[in-house]
Amino acid sequence: MKKLILIGVLGFSFQVLFAQEKGSIDSLSNVVKDKRIDKLNETYKSSYELKGYRIQIYSGNKKQPANQARSTFSRLYRKKKAHMKYEQPYYKVRVGDFRTKLEALKFKNELIKHFPNCFIVKGEIDVDEISTN
Repeated sequence: MKKLILIGVLGFSFQVLFAQEKGSIDSLSNVVKDKRIDKLNETYKSSYELKGYRIQIYSGNKKQPANQARSTFSRLYRKKKAHMKYEQPYYKVRVGDFRTKLEALKFKNELIKHFPNCFIVKGEIDVDEISTN
């Protein structure tokens, strides 16, 4: 549903851009568009998730060791994000947002020194994280 709305909005914005008169297409600074298009793009950009891979570095039923694993990872890799989630009865700490299993495997090989029991899991990843990696 979100994809259809986004495609519709993008299609409409292309119609607005190319329906302009010939003289106004010359400079991109004079493009007229509805402010609601930017608002929709920001809404769906921040909430849309994509299928990909993460590396699980901890799983257990105590919150303290999960927080410890997360903070250790954050100290070692400041640019990567650690995600902690609770799936009853386990706390799971997963790191990274990778589109392919090969990317995840390369990072896992680097992580094994610090987290010997880490493994790759398939799931939803954040779009914003991919664009910054």
